[in-house]
Amino acid sequence: MKRRIGLHLLFWLAFWFIYAYTYSRYDGNLVKYAITEGLQMPARILATYLSFWCFERFSGVGEQKMWLAFGGAATANILGGILNRALKMVLVVPVWFPDATFDFWGYRLVYDVFDCVLASCTALSARLYFRQQQLQQREAQLRAEKLDAELQALKSQIHPHFLFNTINNLYALARRKSDKTAPVALKLASLLRYILYESVKPAVRLEQEVQNLRDYVELEKLRFDEARLTVKMAVEMDNPLQQITPLLLLPLVENAFKHGVSEQREEARIDIRIELKNSTLEVNIRNTKSADPQENPQGIGLKNVRRQLELLYPGRHRLDITTEENTFSVDLRIDFA
Repeated sequence: MKRRIGLHLLFWLAFWFIYAYTYSRYDGNLVKYAITEGLQMPARILATYLSFWCFERFSGVGEQKMWLAFGGAATANILGGILNRALKMVLVVPVWFPDATFDFWGYRLVYDVFDCVLASCTALSARLYFRQQQLQQREAQLRAEKLDAELQALKSQIHPHFLFNTINNLYALARRKSDKTAPVALKLASLLRYILYESVKPAVRLEQEVQNLRDYVELEKLRFDEARLTVKMAVEMDNPLQQITPLLLLPLVENAFKHGVSEQREEARIDIRIELKNSTLEVNIRNTKSADPQENPQGIGLKNVRRQLELLYPGRHRLDITTEENTFSVDLRIDFA
């Protein structure tokens, strides 16, 4: 409210000064015209706010309301011009222009009406501009809120999906009374900590995301015999502090395990390469798979990643998914610059 009042005051002070300065160029007496124009300002202000009221009161759909709004504003400016004329007759001409002839209903009344019309149109234009800015800001805020809601929904889909798979692995090891149960539980606790405390942030350091991937890979490797699964992970980063959306890369690796090597009875292999160079991230994941997989190799995780990329890095990413007879590959490129 205070900001709004301040803007109105600033507008009228500027309008007053411009009028006074313009007329003072005739004889260089700025003080005189500042006073005379100031005495006429109430008429212009009244006409302007009456015009505001007409447009607010009669705005809406329909030809009749449009005519009422414009007709009301025109009437307000004519009344403002008449009041301006009266102020000149009583306060301005007798004191500051005593030698001038004055005809109240003469043709110069049109000039006084025009002064009010100019003030009203200028103020209405400024008001429409600021309202348009407010609408654009509101639309941007709504889009941001919608984007955040959709991202949270996508994350809420990833979390149960990931936890379901990991807890199933832990349950299977526990039933076999395997010595690997405790290490798996520790890795799971670390991953849960990351999900609970880091994934709620808008961005994390890339080195954190990579470490989370390492923990996940180590956890999954515990389920397989060394002779059955080979995992190679190569990481190169020229800026480990680069910010990235948390849990963006995990579904890519998880997909390689769940829809790739888990369905293979023969020896399986996963190759993971992560490279950050000159603010460009390239992630390449290739895994072997059964020639006749029971499930679609593109699970819910990849669909969510694709959607997150569209929302967070529009026009700055590329996600290529290639399915061959015995291999499945995902190639991701993100330009952070």
